[in-house]
Parts: sequence; structure tokens; C-alpha cells
Amino acid sequence: MEKFINDMHEKVLPGCFDLQGSSFRFENKEGFAATISNSENFLRFVQKEWDFVCEGCYCDVFFSGFLGSYAFALWFLEFDQDNWFSFDAVQKETENYLNSYASVSHRRELRIIKGSFLPMRLDLPVVVDYENLSVTVWTGELRD
Repeated sequence: MEKFINDMHEKVLPGCFDLQGSSFRFENKEGFAATISNSENFLRFVQKEWDFVCEGCYCDVFFSGFLGSYAFALWFLEFDQDNWFSFDAVQKETENYLNSYASVSHRRELRIIKGSFLPMRLDLPVVVDYENLSVTVWTGELRD
């Protein structure tokens, strides 16, 4: 996660963009699997752990890091409708982040929770990390 944040700030994002990842790490595979394998459990977990209100929300799940990188880059583009950074540069870094694992059982899977979340009223990108048994919620803010 830290490498991704550093790479984004060094290679892509302007200084006025605040990117943050907040992670929860599970203590065992059983708890992790029970939470992420059922979409209702997953949404309840994210809502409770990060104190989000989301009625009628649902998830788009990207099992492929390649496809997920485009969806994640599109989330960044929603901030950047005035060309602060390039879609291609963002997609390259999101692909590096989502595809940097040794095996499929250690993958990173992007889930976009569809809704309207503050501060930017955008969908919420969440990365499920099978290797680290963690869930990371990503937030950003462009202060221009």
C-alpha cells in the first residue's frame, strides 16, 4: 500500500491530491473468507469498520488486476475532469499495484462500492488483499 501511494505521488499525482488508504487486517483466513466471500457480509463489514452509511449500495468486483486497474483509474479520473494527470499514467500505476503478487491465491482484487461517498461524492474503491488477509478502503481529495 505504501509503495502504491509513494509511486502515485512521485510519478502521477499533483501535490494538491490527497490519496489515503485505510486497511483492516484479519487475524485468520476463516474470518477473512467469511467476510469477503459474501457481498452482503462484505458491505456490512465496510460500513461498520469505516463508519459509512450506504443504503442500496452494491459492489462491482474485478477479479482481474488488469480490468480492475482500468476501473480504479476511472475512479481517479472522476476527480480529474480538468486534466490534472493522465488516465494512462494512473492506469499504469493501478495495474502495477493490483498485479504485484506472486500467485493467484495472493492476488489483490478491486471492488468498487457503488454509491455516493464524501468528500467528493464518488464511488468507493476497496482492495481485497488475499496475501495479507486485508481490506483497504481508498479515499482521495483534490484540493485545487
